[in-house]
Amino acid sequence: MSPIFIQAFASLGLFMFGMLYLEDSLKKAAGSSFKRWVKISTDTNAKALTTGTVATAALQSSSVVTLMALSLVGAGLMSLQSSIGVIFGSNIGTTATGWIIAIIGFKFDIKLIALSMVGFGGIGSVLAGEGRLRHTFGGITGFGLIFLGLEGLKESFSTLSSTVDIESLRGYNVLVFLGVGLLLTAIIQSSSASIAIAQSALYTGILNFDHAAAFVIGANVGTTVTAIIGAIGGSSDKKRAALAHILFNVTTGIIAFALLHPMTWGVTHIGLHQSVEALALFHTVFNIIGVVVWYPLITPLSQWLLKRFHVVKPSPTLYIHNVSQTIPALAHEALRKEVYHLGHEVCSFAVSAINIPPQEGLKHHGSISKILEAYKEPLELVPLHLYHDLQLLQGEILDYASSLSQKIQLPAVRDDFDKTLAMATYLISASKYLKDLLDDIGMLNETDTLEIAAFYHEFRYQILALSMHYNDWLDGDENAPQELEELFTKLDTSYKNSVGILNDMITDYKISKQMTAIFMNITHLTRNFSKALYKSISIVAPS
Repeated sequence: MSPIFIQAFASLGLFMFGMLYLEDSLKKAAGSSFKRWVKISTDTNAKALTTGTVATAALQSSSVVTLMALSLVGAGLMSLQSSIGVIFGSNIGTTATGWIIAIIGFKFDIKLIALSMVGFGGIGSVLAGEGRLRHTFGGITGFGLIFLGLEGLKESFSTLSSTVDIESLRGYNVLVFLGVGLLLTAIIQSSSASIAIAQSALYTGILNFDHAAAFVIGANVGTTVTAIIGAIGGSSDKKRAALAHILFNVTTGIIAFALLHPMTWGVTHIGLHQSVEALALFHTVFNIIGVVVWYPLITPLSQWLLKRFHVVKPSPTLYIHNVSQTIPALAHEALRKEVYHLGHEVCSFAVSAINIPPQEGLKHHGSISKILEAYKEPLELVPLHLYHDLQLLQGEILDYASSLSQKIQLPAVRDDFDKTLAMATYLISASKYLKDLLDDIGMLNETDTLEIAAFYHEFRYQILALSMHYNDWLDGDENAPQELEELFTKLDTSYKNSVGILNDMITDYKISKQMTAIFMNITHLTRNFSKALYKSISIVAPS
């Protein structure tokens, strides 16, 4: 393979890795507060559009914002209409990358600056240790890698321009370049990288402006592949949001291609000529045109989409939906097994709430400390979504129990039924205590002080230990009730001493009043969670 192509290939890889590293670093530096900001800033079409634009410009990735919107709508935390506005806005926000590259990457000799950023960011990342500062330095490193990759693309395309028959390339129809841009973006999953290639080819004279513009249109349409992949196997709303993304990008691409010549003439005759800045302006203009066309249609589009992708939801229950109540004793046995199923689901919800995959946290493959160390980052699956699933299961259990209660007449069956229903009630309370902890857990995720980190570690340890022991009891472990009782006793004692301990922490470590309230709330709810689990066991299996 020619050294020129190797250099171009390596430079593209460096550019794409820089984009990925920058995106990852910025997400971690922002913490879960960034996702919460996206969630609360989308209650109107205008706010959703603005949020999508700003979030994409900040994270330098329309793909991550699109996938974030799909995740939030799939979890029921964002309406379909709001997600459409965010996705439309992300198409404007993604043009910021082209402007940064055009203004900085092609205006200055950036190699020395890029190397300095890599050096400064890399050394800072190593010295900063864990926490947001490290990820901030990582973002600086990512920017440096992006510009190093861009510089390599410029150099390789400059060399390539002297060996390629440029006139023969210019003989191809613009449709060819539109197709190449679409295909390349679909393969590499980065419209920013594709547009950087178009800008480099335009800068070195390999492509004329019309061909580069068609390439950019294709790259814009190619980003829909990311949404398609993200929606596969997802909820109905997730698929609807992905379809909205496809409709927007495809129709915007059609409009831009239909107006290709007047638009390219317009952006090149306002003093920018056929420059990389003009190409960035072209990319921005046709996306704004797309938003202008689609913005009034967001509400009717969401209403139309709500009529699509309807699926029959599977029953949340495992047993009771298959058992008739004509024989109350058999129906009660099905109810008892369903309540045990609820117990397993509550344990899964608990470990998910502390950022541990249930299949890993509940199978005893290692010590609790090792499990906590292995899983620190928030899970992709939103815990609140799991709580909504729990509520569906709880509703089915209570509805079945209410109907069954009227049919039970034998005293022995009635006594067992009452105990089973009491166990279900305690489990419902336990899940509610966990749900009320979610916001406070999010706050602890975003703090870096040693004292708060130690408190968070101890809290996660308690929740995981409680969930493990309860899950073991459900699976038949006879020692689990005693271990659970010991944990509850320890937590109950800690709770009674918590006010004095927190006062000492405020005095000694200057913990903020807000964090003090969070500590107290977490201590209170964790104790109530453990008590509910302990009571649910003692009511059906008294010692």
